Amino acid sequence: MNKRPWSAAPVSMFFATSGGIGYVPVGSGTCGAAVAILPIVWASHMVPFSLRVAFLGVLILASILWSERAGKALQEPDSSKIVIDEVVGIWVTLVMFDALRWPQWLAGFVAFRVFDIWKPWPVGWLDRHVRNGSGVVLDDVAAGLWALVFVWGLSRFVL
Repeated sequence: MNKRPWSAAPVSMFFATSGGIGYVPVGSGTCGAAVAILPIVWASHMVPFSLRVAFLGVLILASILWSERAGKALQEPDSSKIVIDEVVGIWVTLVMFDALRWPQWLAGFVAFRVFDIWKPWPVGWLDRHVRNGSGVVLDDVAAGLWALVFVWGLSRFVL
């Protein structure tokens, strides 16, 4: 493994590891998802839906690039240190909700982590068949879509 991945791709490493959160020794993916909660809750109250979706689109594309470059610097394409994909997944899960309340974001966080770990179709297929930055990010986008549907249903009938 490259002993100095930060010097090889400092900007990509910063964003791909969510400012170093990816270096948490246990549960780095869960920590990466947790870090994204406050910004999406804030945005749900302060930023119009169309701008949140536009930001998410840019974030997905940038995350693919950052993950690709960080994976090369780490010499491990899908390193557990890369957690920007979890940030993207949480945003996919919660982006459509205006004025998020704690039951929604908590349900979204738990649902996203369950779908990200469980990997129902097409999450698992993307994880196994799509490589490099696209593979790192797109399976979390798919897990986020599963979680979005779940939280939307809960919000309509329970929350």
